[in-house]
Amino acid sequence: MGNTVLDSKLAERATQLANMDALLTQVDSEGRDLVDAERGVLVATKERITALDAQIAPLEELENLRGAHTQTVAGLPRPAMPAEPRRLEQTAAVEYRSAGAFVVDYLRGNGIMERGVQDTDAKARLTRVVADQKTSDTPGILPTPIVGTVVNLIDANRPLITSLGGARPMGNIPGTTFTRPKITGHTLVGAQAGEKTQLPSQKMTIASVSFTKATYGGTVDISRQDMDWSQPSAWDILVNDLAAQYAIQTETAVAADFVAKATGVKPPALPATPVLADWTKALYTAAMHSYSAGQRMPTRIWCSLDVWAALGSLVDQARNVSNPAGNLDEAFSSSSLADFRGDVLGLPRVVVPLAPAKTCIVGPSDLYETYEEVIGLLSVIEPSILGVQVAYGGYVAFGSLAQTAHVALDLSAVTSLPTVLEAADLAAEDEAAGGGGEAPNGGRGRSSGK
Repeated sequence: MGNTVLDSKLAERATQLANMDALLTQVDSEGRDLVDAERGVLVATKERITALDAQIAPLEELENLRGAHTQTVAGLPRPAMPAEPRRLEQTAAVEYRSAGAFVVDYLRGNGIMERGVQDTDAKARLTRVVADQKTSDTPGILPTPIVGTVVNLIDANRPLITSLGGARPMGNIPGTTFTRPKITGHTLVGAQAGEKTQLPSQKMTIASVSFTKATYGGTVDISRQDMDWSQPSAWDILVNDLAAQYAIQTETAVAADFVAKATGVKPPALPATPVLADWTKALYTAAMHSYSAGQRMPTRIWCSLDVWAALGSLVDQARNVSNPAGNLDEAFSSSSLADFRGDVLGLPRVVVPLAPAKTCIVGPSDLYETYEEVIGLLSVIEPSILGVQVAYGGYVAFGSLAQTAHVALDLSAVTSLPTVLEAADLAAEDEAAGGGGEAPNGGRGRSSGK
């Protein structure tokens, strides 16, 4: 019998390394740096692996001693074992009325009663009473193996915060609020009216933009039994999930505030079913208003999932389907269905899955800031109940330095944006219409009769 404790610790260590390999593979495929939550998970995983190594070392030494002992015993001489009788293939079971009847058959079948003469019938009856035992008779000792890592349907990336320059360190800033200086009144320069006449003069005023700190976190009380008996370890899964949920909630809060504060002059509303020309005009008009308000060129286009699906399908269809030879200007978009990353009209497109539907914002990325101080993992042992209370959290502050520099497209009249609920209906409509898909002008792929 193997050392089940050693097997459990080795399996947990392999799971820890597999989880980190999966996390690092995802980060590498997305071409980005580790976010704070992921760095916290990396530190927690390293500490757990160190603790496991300290337990595995003496267990492996014990197994080495056990192996040496087994080899020594195997080399000792053993007495020859008597050959077992061949079992007769019989289907009928034998039930003896008394213990004496069984003893009589035993004596006759083994040649004891008749002095060396074996009764073959008695021997067959003895063989038929041997019971069959199968795995269905021992369900209590059959383990249920867990194959692979635990499936986690959570995307803990923070694309919006990352696109805004990442979360700036909050450091040791005291108080519940802090401010950022901003020039609200500039000096004046103009043409001199004449020689030795007074030059234009105007004072410069600097105001402040206030940022308010908010605390985000979660806590769970876990039993020692759940930590020690689970495989993979419930503790590691719990810590990773708390860190992922922290990332999701902070990204959601920043996304809601960012969308609400995009108050720049909106371009004309897009029609119910906009075509590629409508999107192009709206984006350029939004970029114009963005520059006028912030005096700097826009650097990003932020959009929700439905806008990404609608705009991306129009652009890629026009580029790949209507112009398979590549006649369309490739500079319009370099998007991909397999990745959220891509460009639209030369600007990086940032897909914000947690943004409200019908979100499409144009503007500079350096006029909205996010500050963060990750507390990370906190835990306290509860000896009286054999439990551990664990929490994960941090402080976040965010705000706009120039709200009018971020311009949101007016999509209120658009009815052609896809939703999850419409996916099955759209597929059925396409099949009924002959599988035409989407038309190059953004309409449904049906025959127009022209």
